[in-house]
Amino acid sequence: MQILVISELLGEMDRLRDMIRKCSEYSLDAVCFCGNIVRGQARRDEWMQSRREGKIPNRNQAEIMQEALHDLRQYKEFTQAMDSLGIPVMLVPGHLDAPEERYFLFMQQSAFLSDNIILLHENVTKVGTFIFTGFGGEITTGEKEDYFLLHYPQHECVFGTRRMHFLNPPRILVFHSPPVSKLDVEDGVHKGTQFVNEIIHAVSPSFLFCGHVPKAAGVEEIGNTLVVNPGALAQGQYMIVNTQEKSAHMNTL
Repeated sequence: MQILVISELLGEMDRLRDMIRKCSEYSLDAVCFCGNIVRGQARRDEWMQSRREGKIPNRNQAEIMQEALHDLRQYKEFTQAMDSLGIPVMLVPGHLDAPEERYFLFMQQSAFLSDNIILLHENVTKVGTFIFTGFGGEITTGEKEDYFLLHYPQHECVFGTRRMHFLNPPRILVFHSPPVSKLDVEDGVHKGTQFVNEIIHAVSPSFLFCGHVPKAAGVEEIGNTLVVNPGALAQGQYMIVNTQEKSAHMNTL
């Protein structure tokens, strides 16, 4: 099976259109998207500033309200473009794909209306011989945040990923957060979470696809699992995974 693995579109819709055209050059069986369709700049800026100043972030800023409409347009264009490929497209939210309610309502509706769009967060599906499951957002040791950003505390992830332990192999996991590895290092700092490492060791999937840290794009083997960080589609980066060869190749648009 040949899988296109992408992440971090960050609202760069021209890159999405380029990627759709590029797909015709491959014999793809599926697409996995590891999160961050939108950039969420206004929400992120308000969250970060409020944290620095120790105040409650303001949901009613004009910029945030305007951004909501912009995000919905980008969600629509993304799902329509992916659906046009005519193959299974499995996705999880990134930490910027907030608020949670807006993202999940839109993506669930898209999945209902399409035979190809599959919301993989806390879900399970089968494509070919592989069982796919996933968990999106940024996994943290702190408190949950689901409006300005998607931050999920580890205890919530334990519950959300519990079914992964009972799935028959071969398995492919799709996360937004990377494991602690060379694939999570940004400016010398590890941005991933040990929780994903624990899932890898407990479940031993054939592959784990992740995003969140595009500067650390690449491939690493952890145990029997090939971990793939495809980089940022916003920068034209993507990976083609061959499951039979158990290989992943970085490409650029």
